[in-house]
Amino acid sequence: MTTARLLPIINAAGCVLLVGLVVVQWHGGAVLAKKLHNVEVKLINEENARLNAEFENEKLRKDIDGLKASIDSIRKDSEEHEKELAARTAELTTLDATLVDAQNKVKEWEEALKARDEAIVLRDSKIKELNNSLVATRKRLDEAVAQLKKAGAR
Repeated sequence: MTTARLLPIINAAGCVLLVGLVVVQWHGGAVLAKKLHNVEVKLINEENARLNAEFENEKLRKDIDGLKASIDSIRKDSEEHEKELAARTAELTTLDATLVDAQNKVKEWEEALKARDEAIVLRDSKIKELNNSLVATRKRLDEAVAQLKKAGAR
């Protein structure tokens, strides 16, 4: 075969080889593009997941801060209530002691009134006795005066 005939066959074989190489390169590029696309999708998903996690983290941090503030407020209220309860307990103890003292004084006054009433009853009975004695003495005196008048009239 002559070079003039061999050259187009070599040229055709080279073109086929080049087309095959282009197809292989194109297929490799398409596979790499698909892998690159998948990696980009994965990267975007991971970035979204990271952003969501950061958002949730910030949200939870704010919730924790709110809970801490709430716990502090509850603790302060509890301490204030404990102080108020202690003050009221002390006041109640004082009032209870005052009530016991007042009840004792009432008992003393009742006993004093009872003794006074008994003294009044005793005094009234003595007055009645003295009155009866006075009436009897007056009667005897009237009889003596009446007898003296009779005797003087005689």
